Amino acid sequence: MARSDAVPDDPEHRYRADEREVNPEGVDLPDEHEVNAEGVDALKVPVELVEHELRKKSKTRRALELTASIGMVVLIFAFAFPAISNSPYSAIGDQFAKLSWAQVAGLTALWALVMWTYTGVLVNSLPGLRRTQALVLNFAGSAVSNVVPFGGAVGVGSTYAISMSWGFPPPAVTLSILVSGIWNVFAKLALPIAALVVLAVTGAATRSLVVPAVVGLVALAGGVTGFALILSTEELAARIGTTAQRVANRVLRVIRRHPVEGWSDAVVDFRHRSRRLIRERWSRLTLWMLLFQLGQFALLLFCVRAMGAETTQLGWIEVFAAYAFGSLLTTIPLTPSGVGFVEAGVTAALIAFGGADAGSAAAVLLYRGFTYLAEIPFGALAWGIWGTRHSWRRPLGSRA
Repeated sequence: MARSDAVPDDPEHRYRADEREVNPEGVDLPDEHEVNAEGVDALKVPVELVEHELRKKSKTRRALELTASIGMVVLIFAFAFPAISNSPYSAIGDQFAKLSWAQVAGLTALWALVMWTYTGVLVNSLPGLRRTQALVLNFAGSAVSNVVPFGGAVGVGSTYAISMSWGFPPPAVTLSILVSGIWNVFAKLALPIAALVVLAVTGAATRSLVVPAVVGLVALAGGVTGFALILSTEELAARIGTTAQRVANRVLRVIRRHPVEGWSDAVVDFRHRSRRLIRERWSRLTLWMLLFQLGQFALLLFCVRAMGAETTQLGWIEVFAAYAFGSLLTTIPLTPSGVGFVEAGVTAALIAFGGADAGSAAAVLLYRGFTYLAEIPFGALAWGIWGTRHSWRRPLGSRA
């Protein structure tokens, strides 16, 4: 792939030329003035990112997406969730009243530890990133993604803005987003398979997990195979990119969207950038992703225990199966982070495995209070830290 040799030998121009070759969400990056802004001016960046992404869509489409997203959440929590849990919200509230301050403190500490484990994924996908910076980066990106419907591009844009202000060039940030994203997808596809295997070994296999497990197995096998082929040779990488582009354009033609192009070059470029990083750090990426997923599961398990949702039929294996199912539901883009779908789906799974109705519903709401709601105010705090932590600022490209 051509590397823009004609571009003037200026670091800012060179990094921007490289970034345009591989941009996973097609996000327009903040300019140098924005990423170097500090204090109140820096805090304008997330607002501008949201406004920019919204302006890329027509007012009609924007209104329809927002209405549909809010409408789904309202319908789920007003009707579907109480029906699935077979419990009014008053009964669920009674379960929360049983929580002690010691339980709340313990769950909060566990959640903080889980969030810290994910920094291991970030620092290994973006070498040179500090743990504290990774925590800020994670919270800031998650906050906007949890608030804005279809907000993935906004989260990606915020990752670029923050990382670039710390001196990381766009190509390095792009690679980090792609690699960490791939590891996240592989983990979510592998969880239902692992849950079904555990249930089968213990004799508690259920048909409800067969379909997502089979889908996960096929998708995981195809993804791992394609990933291995991309890394093996440049020719295979180019072919895979071309094939994926053709398939995508056929779908886009049906829904009357503009075709995409340049995927072959993008996949080849990703191969060039990622081979060394993955070869040297795949084991650490996998380890930290495993710890993060186990931590999330442990948080759900202790929420179940705290809410008294367990019965003689509901143990850690069944909770793990419910967690695996819920992790897939977080990928639903119709609402921010799958909110509504996750709560209803995990609650239904816990009850199907033998959990108490109101206790299961309360446990899931408590769990999502940590993994979804808490990320929003902490994300706002993270944006404040980024905007005022002057000592972390570096010239763009100085941390290649």
